[in-house]
Amino acid sequence: MKRSLFILSIVVIVLIINGCSNNSVKAIKADYVDIGLGQSLYEGYNKVEQESVQSLVNSYNQIEYIGQTSQQLDLDKTISIIFVYHNKISGTLMIDDKGIFHTDDSEKNYQISTNNDTYEQALKVYENLKQKYSNAK
Repeated sequence: MKRSLFILSIVVIVLIINGCSNNSVKAIKADYVDIGLGQSLYEGYNKVEQESVQSLVNSYNQIEYIGQTSQQLDLDKTISIIFVYHNKISGTLMIDDKGIFHTDDSEKNYQISTNNDTYEQALKVYENLKQKYSNAK
């Protein structure tokens, strides 16, 4: 009995020190986003609606991933999002159409869970912002 209690105590201490392993990203905040696809990048300051920014932030904060992957991002189909909060970058996300993604706080690529629509949301924001820049010419 004492041995079981001792082992349980060790497990609890290890979990407290290391934190429980959850497959999610560190939460961020943002006032605006800059967003790009492939080689293009558009500044979103005062051009992306706050509702869209908040939707992307919420989607980012809810990212859960299946695990690390050795697959590389398809750079031609990769959307890059730079989240800016109080004029400082609060986070970045690079995600492709297959759900392979990379954040600024990791050196590895991960596979996003299948129920996340971050890529689709980001693509809509990108298309709207690109249109605004095209109309401004």
